[in-house]
Amino acid sequence: MALPQALENYRKQYRKIKLFQDISSVLHWDSEVMMPEEGREYRSSQIAAVAELTHEWMTDKSFLGQIQNAKQAVNDLPVPEREVWNRELEILMEEKEKADKLPSEFVSEFAKLTNLAHAEWAEAKKEKNFKLFSKRLEELVQLSKKQADYLGYTTEPYDALLDSYEKGAKANQIQNLFLDLKNSLIPIVAKAPNFETPFKKPISIAKQTKFCNRLPAILGLTTKESRLDISNHPFSTSLGKGDKRITTRYSETDPLSSIFGVLHETGHSLYESGLSKMPNWPTPLTEYLSLGIHESQSRLWENQVGRSLPFWEFMYPILLEDFELTEVELPFQKLFKYINSTEKSKIRVEADQVTYNLHIILRFEIERDLINGKIKVNDLPEIWNGKMKESFGLTVENDAEGVLQDIHWSMGAFGYFPTYTLGNIFSAQFFRKFTEEYPDSHNKFSANGDFSDLLNWLRKHIHSKGKIVTIENLVQDATGEPANAKYLISYLEDKVKEVSVSN
Repeated sequence: MALPQALENYRKQYRKIKLFQDISSVLHWDSEVMMPEEGREYRSSQIAAVAELTHEWMTDKSFLGQIQNAKQAVNDLPVPEREVWNRELEILMEEKEKADKLPSEFVSEFAKLTNLAHAEWAEAKKEKNFKLFSKRLEELVQLSKKQADYLGYTTEPYDALLDSYEKGAKANQIQNLFLDLKNSLIPIVAKAPNFETPFKKPISIAKQTKFCNRLPAILGLTTKESRLDISNHPFSTSLGKGDKRITTRYSETDPLSSIFGVLHETGHSLYESGLSKMPNWPTPLTEYLSLGIHESQSRLWENQVGRSLPFWEFMYPILLEDFELTEVELPFQKLFKYINSTEKSKIRVEADQVTYNLHIILRFEIERDLINGKIKVNDLPEIWNGKMKESFGLTVENDAEGVLQDIHWSMGAFGYFPTYTLGNIFSAQFFRKFTEEYPDSHNKFSANGDFSDLLNWLRKHIHSKGKIVTIENLVQDATGEPANAKYLISYLEDKVKEVSVSN
């Protein structure tokens, strides 16, 4: 049945906005992966121009008129269709109201500044010198505070930024959740074993690349809709329907870094791929629900799958072949134990799954105080190093392994970090429910690398839902209960027991 003209008109305008947002993603991806260094300044102007243009279209009064006409037309639809359309327009109006609060010149300035900031962050990290980035970071902090003021908040500025990534989340609630989680993690960390690396010689980037290029397709993301490249910081992005991009970085002395980077980013892209397969894509309902849910998909494939015994029973022979190693040179048990080893680390992206959330808690505490004006940018290295000593007992030797290690603040992404731990909580709960429904799944994993049952379960319960339901309803519908950190704690305790056998 043909849609009423008012609904056609509204969706046509929405899809034009979405089209240009994807064009902006192409510009961002290229600037991180392919663009020559001298192109940075002009590229930042291109990105700013597209951001300003899409913002103006979103906030234009004529678009509001189209939305209002669409609302009227929805009333004439049958009840089931009407409910879906009302949810779509509700989600869109929330986005539009948020966009209306931000002046176009602010959006342009923010987009341009973050693109410039990335290059300066990368250079500062390379030189291990925070001072090379501090001035630009101060500008980003001030802009982020202004953004919080534009968006509005009840309790603290950080809440406004947090809400952009995890709708409805409040810093006080996150703080209480993280405190309970930290208290539960401390005894697990204390008894978790540490194993030395089984890699006795460097593994070339070429060999790692050969292995890593296999991983997305094995999990279910084909080369027809994705590609893998190198970047300074691993990331994934969707450039549109059928075009998902993944990056990783390589270390010849730590080949697992690239492998788990690919597993993590493939999880993100599988989610985006699933969203792209929703009916009528793109609409406001075919977007990701929250970054916590997004992170649950990456962390599930990285940890619950990627660090599991069945996964490595299948991948081990392939790894040996691609790395040109023998079983004597890389014994299976030593590899598996090392993959699940626990060691207090300075670097978040290389942290094991047991200590990882402590890294997130550290960042949450710092950026919350930074946005709320309790600490200053110039004091960040000292504060960071102090918290690293307090939480991990480790001494930070330079800014590259300390305050400069993450890309997020150069992106102006304050409020993003907590979603990693929320994702860990969700992922453990989702995977527990999946294994209850598919108790024989581990045999399919180990025998022939068949992950289709898991991917189909995620497609059904997570990917195909988009923003049709709320976060709370998604978790409840998928698992039969509200979100609960007990499944993450249980998973980590079981993992420590598993690798402690014959330690």
